[in-house]
Amino acid sequence: MRLKLKKYIYLSYIMEKIHTSHSKSELCEICEIFNINIADHKKINKTNLAKQLLYQLSIIDEIKEDNDYYFVKNKKELMDYLVNPDSSKTLTVKQKEEVMELAKYIIMYCKNGFYLSHSPFLDYDDMIEKANHIAGYGDIPSVRKAIEGLNGDTKLTKKIEILMSSRCKKKMERKKRLNSKYYGGLIVNKGKFIVSFN
Repeated sequence: MRLKLKKYIYLSYIMEKIHTSHSKSELCEICEIFNINIADHKKINKTNLAKQLLYQLSIIDEIKEDNDYYFVKNKKELMDYLVNPDSSKTLTVKQKEEVMELAKYIIMYCKNGFYLSHSPFLDYDDMIEKANHIAGYGDIPSVRKAIEGLNGDTKLTKKIEILMSSRCKKKMERKKRLNSKYYGGLIVNKGKFIVSFN
């Protein structure tokens, strides 16, 4: 009876499909955060990874509650999250391309010494208006890079706030922690440093 029940649960899970809006990197992150055992999950293509993830979820009784990244209490909530569209991806493909193109031009402006020459913007105000628009999509890495660079422009009277989802913020914090290495109480951070000798 128990075997039949498990088989029924497994079949009900494989009939579900992980929504395509969830990226492979996100599925890998879910495996790591919820300790879902899939060998070499980073080397598997997205389609097979999604299938194996659903299978593993079908055979485990429960997952640990997560209040840091995905904010789910149990396995059912994680499944609901996976089979539905990623709510943080509100842009269509075309809209995302437009946002990323604007970010690219703003990055070029910053690299050009904060000069508008050879840029597609009508004037400085036009660029700031578009920058404020794309700042609402801070989950996109190129947007963060563009606005962070633009905030270094001395002509800017007010810093532009980058808006990100809570999950993106937590993800960046987690990445920052993973990039720090501890050796006997010494924290070693990657980056460029200036050493001066007196």
